[in-house]
Amino acid sequence: MNTGQERINEFVIREKWRRLGMKSEWTKKKFSDIADFNPRETIKKGAIVKKIPMDVLRPFCRDIPYYTEESFSGGTKFRNGDTVMARITPCLENGKTAQVSILNDGEVGFGSTEYIVFRAKEGIADKDYLYYLVCSPEVREPAIKSMVGSSGRQRVQTDVVKNLEIDVPPLVEQEKIGSFLKAFDDKIALNDKINKNLEQQAQAIYSNLFIEQRQESWNIGQLSDLISVKYGKDHKKLADGSYPVYGSGGIMRYVEKPLYTGESVLIPRKGTLNNVMYVNGAFWSVDTMFYTEMLRPNIAKFVYHFVKSKDLVSLNAGSAVPSMTTNILNAMQLYIPDEKLLEKFENIVSPMYRAMQENTKESKILVNTRDTLLPKLMSGELDVSDIDL
Repeated sequence: MNTGQERINEFVIREKWRRLGMKSEWTKKKFSDIADFNPRETIKKGAIVKKIPMDVLRPFCRDIPYYTEESFSGGTKFRNGDTVMARITPCLENGKTAQVSILNDGEVGFGSTEYIVFRAKEGIADKDYLYYLVCSPEVREPAIKSMVGSSGRQRVQTDVVKNLEIDVPPLVEQEKIGSFLKAFDDKIALNDKINKNLEQQAQAIYSNLFIEQRQESWNIGQLSDLISVKYGKDHKKLADGSYPVYGSGGIMRYVEKPLYTGESVLIPRKGTLNNVMYVNGAFWSVDTMFYTEMLRPNIAKFVYHFVKSKDLVSLNAGSAVPSMTTNILNAMQLYIPDEKLLEKFENIVSPMYRAMQENTKESKILVNTRDTLLPKLMSGELDVSDIDL
């Protein structure tokens, strides 16, 4: 049953749809007329600053979930409000485009040399409109077609994107389009924030029950006593479908069939090792991830919070490139509580996980609605000029 707020949201969307009309006065402009490409910024060599690595970006997701702090030696530079787009295959095709919002006022961050950075020209373009324009077929399709280079390392020709001729609405209408689409991403971001808070609560409950109240009578075992570690598989040849494909940054795409069904803990083999994930349902895991099968009931969430509490990078710190192995995972020692306490933990946190799952489902619906509206708004097929936002 819909809540009152959900009914209000549905009414607002219906009203906005009802008032969408014919295209207003738009003018044809080169993309470089409304946006600065890779704008000049200065960062001192060796300065420790915020970095956004490529593997942090999530497909077709506006917000950047986290950043690292590293010594600057080169890369693209950006400020809050800028849009970053991957220019290399397959990252561009997978939708790695985001709007920077993790910096402080006046702060400059940096990222991969494989980004193109777009900045809305003041008084000419709206930053939110620009972000959604970069995400739209109006820009994505010509950018993908422009790619040149050896197989697997093809890159966008930036000049082609600069010279794209685009129908652009007046600034006031840009702001309305940006605000209209932004509302969807703001709700998705709110759902993410709620889910993060619920997960932190579950982690605190785990710590209280299994660390602070640890019993001497508990057996010491290994993680291999509880799980079977499996390798993910390549997904590139799979057709599109409804089953999520998980990589180290989260969901990458949806495919025709699952690799595994049920509760599982996903652990990166390379890259961002500490980005451990809990999944409950049918999914596919990429070949740079481990997924796990549970050997006992009522332990998946316990295993997730146990692994989440560890610094996985430090477990293979001696390696030139830190990576995770089955041997390291299987040998992780832990106290194994009795069945009664594991069941108690399951009963306490399960409602939190159900709420997180519902939020995730709602976000998926919002994404689908946003992506349906996006090309129609950016092409002028639908008009928001008469809408008061």
